[in-house]
Amino acid sequence: MISKIKVVTFGKIKEKYIKDGISQYCQRLQMFCKIETIELKDKGRENNSKTLERYINKNTFLLDEEGKEYNSISFSEFIKNLHQNPIFIIGGAEGFNSEIKKKLDKISLSQMTMIHDMTRLFLFEQIYRSFMVINNKKYHK
Repeated sequence: MISKIKVVTFGKIKEKYIKDGISQYCQRLQMFCKIETIELKDKGRENNSKTLERYINKNTFLLDEEGKEYNSISFSEFIKNLHQNPIFIIGGAEGFNSEIKKKLDKISLSQMTMIHDMTRLFLFEQIYRSFMVINNKKYHK
């Protein structure tokens, strides 16, 4: 089972209600694993893609609209079956270049377009939900 999850993202959260939600899920997740969030400055698609090179390993996943979609139960299975601590990357406003997209597995939270701040909140909620399902705790309905 994984012990740490790293989320790499571009830009800082602006809205207080989103910050509060993320904080709430990060606190809840502490009983299951450590969470590390790395906020990078958004410098555009090409520069952002170059910056990501240092975070890439076989357990690095892009959050991307073209990625594989999961329901909450199948995402829980995905989390449960990871053998190394994952890194999830949420891109900047311009997304990722094609080289990065080819290198990494992609996950989609939805086919809908959403602000990146909200994507971060949804990701943390789904990770928390996954741990609750994996550990047979009451949360998921």
